[in-house]
Amino acid sequence: MTTSKTNGHTLAPIKASSLYFTPLPPTHVVPPGKESHGRYMLTIPWNRVSGWGQPKIGPRQDLSFDPLAGVLQYAVTCFEGMKCYKTDQGDVRLFRPNKNFDRLKRSAARLGLPCEWDNDELLELFAKLMALETPLVPDTDGSNLYIRPTLLETSEGFGIKEDAFAGEALLYVVTTLNLGKGLYPSSEPENKGIKLDACKEFIRAWPGGTGSYKLGANYGTVNISKKPGYAMSLWLHGREDFISEAGAMNVFIVKEAADGYLEFTTMSLNNGIVLPGVTRESIIELLEEHASGKKDFPIDGIPRKIRVVERDISMPEIIAGLEDGSLKGMFGCGTGVVVVQIGEIQYQSKTYHIPSNPIIKILRDTITGIQRGKIDEGKSWSYKVPEWNPEGKEGDEEEHVTAA
Repeated sequence: MTTSKTNGHTLAPIKASSLYFTPLPPTHVVPPGKESHGRYMLTIPWNRVSGWGQPKIGPRQDLSFDPLAGVLQYAVTCFEGMKCYKTDQGDVRLFRPNKNFDRLKRSAARLGLPCEWDNDELLELFAKLMALETPLVPDTDGSNLYIRPTLLETSEGFGIKEDAFAGEALLYVVTTLNLGKGLYPSSEPENKGIKLDACKEFIRAWPGGTGSYKLGANYGTVNISKKPGYAMSLWLHGREDFISEAGAMNVFIVKEAADGYLEFTTMSLNNGIVLPGVTRESIIELLEEHASGKKDFPIDGIPRKIRVVERDISMPEIIAGLEDGSLKGMFGCGTGVVVVQIGEIQYQSKTYHIPSNPIIKILRDTITGIQRGKIDEGKSWSYKVPEWNPEGKEGDEEEHVTAA
């Protein structure tokens, strides 16, 4: 199977059937300090002449690049954050993986990296990698196997090129244990939530920039802003000090409106500053179905008179809501943390305490219940990974391809 491109080239697609698998050797020993990482990795090379190369799953290993590779010189890389969960029955699940694949395509297109593949083919390869790592996936509440698909430019990316598109690239997938677990209890009723520092010194994103894409450059350059004693920065923008994200999370405020409705307000995606989070989208879908009467929220406790609002929210508005009592809670959400209560914000040298709200735990328990197969939301959001037990090398003969 091939796919034709407008540039006249015929490029090969990702084909799960051509997978080449190499098992761990009998002498395999986990290197010191790597105990929390997965044992295997998936790699799929690409070049602009022939397209996608042979997928390979084999022992996790280091990567090497030319010193002038685009990923090293200009941070030409994007990634996704996904998780694998184990159910009470022992099978493992992925949560809405096609949403992550589509977002990865969007990020790749923004960088001039390859951005076309069949999600079903990629999902089959993901599933085989997860099946191999099933023994590592924890089954306790709040635990997970975190998955990091990464796409980067491996060809020389130094200096001025004829166009912005990569010559060669690599898509690889590795795993590690329990990203976000430390923040998981922050939605419990007895917990005070996480502490945020409203950052004015550094700007994470701006209109027309890359804030709505999951690019490596968006994250490494802002880590320096994190202050000791705070979980993460609450990013601000504009003269009005509008909030955008907290660390790498989407943010919601829970506020009682003048007409008595409980509003779940989050930043709009229209200005390109906020990442379109999969957890964010899922919460909005469930809340809107409940509000419309189309389908009850999966767990009891969410009022019927609610609405979801997507608009800008400023720090002065949050402060005013605290002063008049209309602000009923605030939380962040994302793949790493699922749903976490925000309990405190430092802003302009003052500390503001955000009230806790039991609804936040309901949201957290609902999403994790769906992820672990305990709740059927009727949308097939939880994908059950098929078993796969290869013996020895499997698949097509190993290819050795050099880009023209």
